[in-house]
Amino acid sequence: MRRGFLVYNPAAGGRDRAAQMAAIADRARSKGVELSLLATERPGHATELVRERLAKRPDLVAVAGGDGTVGEAATALAGSDVPLAILPAGTANVVAREYGVGTTPEEAEAVLESTTTRTLTTWPSAGRTSLIGTGVGFDARVMANVNPLLKRLFGRAGYAYVSTLEWCRYEFPPIEVTGLDAEGRPFVRHATFVLSANTSKYAGDAVLSPFADPDDDLLDLVLFTSGDRGDLFHFYRLLPGGRAAQLGVRGVSRMPVRSFTARSLAGYELEVQVDGDAAGTTPVTVGPAGGKVRLLVPPPARS
Repeated sequence: MRRGFLVYNPAAGGRDRAAQMAAIADRARSKGVELSLLATERPGHATELVRERLAKRPDLVAVAGGDGTVGEAATALAGSDVPLAILPAGTANVVAREYGVGTTPEEAEAVLESTTTRTLTTWPSAGRTSLIGTGVGFDARVMANVNPLLKRLFGRAGYAYVSTLEWCRYEFPPIEVTGLDAEGRPFVRHATFVLSANTSKYAGDAVLSPFADPDDDLLDLVLFTSGDRGDLFHFYRLLPGGRAAQLGVRGVSRMPVRSFTARSLAGYELEVQVDGDAAGTTPVTVGPAGGKVRLLVPPPARS
């Protein structure tokens, strides 16, 4: 019998998860995995729960929630040999999609029995641990202005509504980006909207950058330099295609980096998002890379 615990956000995805988690734990027990259930009570609580119990040397830690809850658990597990099993229960579930574990807790249950792992690099950003990426400007403003009730009731549709409103009034503020490139050389760039990618996926199944590798110690930095509303529209119109065609939009460039700092040159500070959650305002420094987390993933398909 393998033993561990299941940390879950009881209200993830706008529903009561307690009964669902109890059922998952019952099914896992019948397959040789004993999981204690631990519900989070506040932001940051998942980190505390995992840290408190690592001394008991669990065989695995499972987490059910959105990417924010997964990031909190990863904060405690970075550098540890204890593997993390993700049971996606949020709105976008980007990390789960990146590693092919499923898009619902039930779809992902198989990873609880798996012994196959892949590593995921963590990144310090805005005082928290980032697994997916950091945004400065447009998308961060959307995240900051999405009403929690709108998010809970309408999920991604709620984001789309707010995105349209913010697109209509985005002022394309000047942003200075400095840091170290992939070879460790200093660089300076300017943009009107900044995104970094640790995972290739963004906001679901959209591919922000196919060059991003969550296992290495580099981020793919995507810079939007245009001041044209039409270019911004085309950037987001092409994102859902999953082929990274948005990287060919006028004014868009990318580069691999070891770390970067984004500062507003607009005379006022700009919104920052980390892994899809509002995370204060500029200036923000991301990197260098932190510890790695071992993620349980489905075993390779037999040929």
